[in-house]
Amino acid sequence: MGGDRLKAALLTTRGIPGDRGWAVYDETRQGITGAKRLPSLRACRARYLSEPISGGGSPPVEITLPDGSGVLSESPEAARRLGELLGRRVSLRALGPVGSEAAPRVTTQSDPTEDVRELSGLLPGEPMADMREFPPERLRALRQGNFFDALPLHLITQTTLRTLAQFAPESIWDERRFRPNLFVKADEPEGYPELGWIGHKLRVGTIVIDVVAGCPRCVMVTQPCEDLPQDPRVMRTIVRETKHVAGIYAQVIAEGEVREGDEIELLN
Repeated sequence: MGGDRLKAALLTTRGIPGDRGWAVYDETRQGITGAKRLPSLRACRARYLSEPISGGGSPPVEITLPDGSGVLSESPEAARRLGELLGRRVSLRALGPVGSEAAPRVTTQSDPTEDVRELSGLLPGEPMADMREFPPERLRALRQGNFFDALPLHLITQTTLRTLAQFAPESIWDERRFRPNLFVKADEPEGYPELGWIGHKLRVGTIVIDVVAGCPRCVMVTQPCEDLPQDPRVMRTIVRETKHVAGIYAQVIAEGEVREGDEIELLN
């Protein structure tokens, strides 16, 4: 669903408390699914009724539907109304405290190739993303006890979006398309500076994060979101210019709070 801009946030080994603390469960396919398969989710918003606590389970939420009406996660109406919006039978699943199991995922392993390509946002003739960094067995391990795609932190720089905009100036290269946890103003005027941080550690304020891999993009970056229109040209540009990658995945190795304006230092 739609995200929030935070002036400050706790960064933990589990990411930002409350981030992806709830998920939609597809009752037909028996697994957690998301806006990649159900793009109408991005027209919804959600807010916690109490502040999430580090290491704890997810508190209840209020979901605001596209028509402006609200429904509580605790209400039986939540599953029914979301199901009507999404056109399939769904339920809501909360993330439990640290150490608890998370609901299983819907995966693409048994999907037809053409469906996988559609979820990847690809046209005929475009190559699939290089997923050697994330083979199925590694993804299964990374997804234990959480609802993340892969790792708990995603970072992208203004420079990357500015560089991509030069190749497709008719598109709106807004960070909301990319849903980063950390949006960074880098010193470099052009290029993709964060890709040079892979394999290194970053100090963000007083926090230290380990940059693990580039982030392969999919159809999500093309979807409408708030005032941003649907735009397949975004994916065309990323496939052509960066071989699907925009931004980086990271994990926290020294916890603490970060604030807007904190400096970021590349550690050797």
